[in-house]
Amino acid sequence: MAFMPIYSFIIMNFRSIFHIRLQNFELQAERMLDAALKSRAVAIISAHYTNGTIVALSSEARQEGLCKGMKVSLARKMSRSTRLLPYNRSLYSRMHHYLYQTVAEFSPVVEPSVFGQFYMDMTGMNGIYKNDLRAGDMISKRINEAVRLENHIGISNNKLLSRISTSVVPERIYKIDSGEESHFLAPLHSRLLPTSAQPSVERMLRFLFLRQVQDVQSVMEQESAAQAIFSRYYKPLAMEAKGMDTSAVQPPRKQDHIIEQTILPEDSNDEEKLCAIIRQMAGQVGFKLRRRSEIARHMNLEIHYTDGYRSERTGSLKINDEASVVRGCLELFFRANIRRNRIRTIIIDASKFQTVACQLNLFSPTETQHRVLAEALDHIRRKHGFAIIKTAA
Repeated sequence: MAFMPIYSFIIMNFRSIFHIRLQNFELQAERMLDAALKSRAVAIISAHYTNGTIVALSSEARQEGLCKGMKVSLARKMSRSTRLLPYNRSLYSRMHHYLYQTVAEFSPVVEPSVFGQFYMDMTGMNGIYKNDLRAGDMISKRINEAVRLENHIGISNNKLLSRISTSVVPERIYKIDSGEESHFLAPLHSRLLPTSAQPSVERMLRFLFLRQVQDVQSVMEQESAAQAIFSRYYKPLAMEAKGMDTSAVQPPRKQDHIIEQTILPEDSNDEEKLCAIIRQMAGQVGFKLRRRSEIARHMNLEIHYTDGYRSERTGSLKINDEASVVRGCLELFFRANIRRNRIRTIIIDASKFQTVACQLNLFSPTETQHRVLAEALDHIRRKHGFAIIKTAA
């Protein structure tokens, strides 16, 4: 048993993990669709309302003084020549799926991440591609042939390092050799470490002026002090500062998640409006669960605010009738919504499914009524479509 940690460390060092990043993916997709946009100042916005914000922009738009997160109303005043395009999720989703199919030709283990980003486990592939750099070059050229979009590939022994390298290294293909993890991270900004996004960690990093990863590495050498400063986030932050990440590349599994996502047409913090949206989304989740005769042992609700901040809470659903699912999702929403800022996006993710019997409980009249009502609603939705029933605020 004493040799297990050493064995695991050796195995992790022999991994070959690629991260593919298409910089400014949404903008590149729009320009591929419309060649007239290639030399124009372009900004992609969350909504055309005055409180909508810029989510991506071209270098020409930056020269006009625009920046990411800027309000649409201000952007229009500052630059009348910049073309403002609405966020076309359908286009980006189709393009992302096509790219996934393209890169999947090179490895059986590919994990799609956010739009325009993928992880690939290329461990043991040197017999086919000779070496990692040659494999990266082949993948990069194949992407260029398929969609003619600029891409960067980071190579290391884990997902964390590969992802960070594509965000900071200008080279098209870059490999971090085993043993160079800490040295590579040292001069970089500490905000690149995922755990630094936690509010309490972010506050401490700013308070102690730990701007670079090497500053964090120095603090971590004093274990007792670091544990006192970062509390429960000490271990993950210490691992990240050393460039350690044990997470595996996970290919998408079919039917293992029910995900409902709503991008608000207008950013809002109106509680009545938001609760109505949650009820509608929860209704869709419940409908799909009942169709599968399952409950979700893991339910995650995620909120994205206008300023880019993200908050999430996790729970479970032991009953799948309409009222129980809506109540569970609303509870998660109220726990997650810890700020007064306007909300842009809400995501509900149900997983870890378990089959549940559809037998009515004769000793619980309320539960029986909820189940009967849910069956009646489902019958109407199957016959006339889900949108036929609207949820009141």
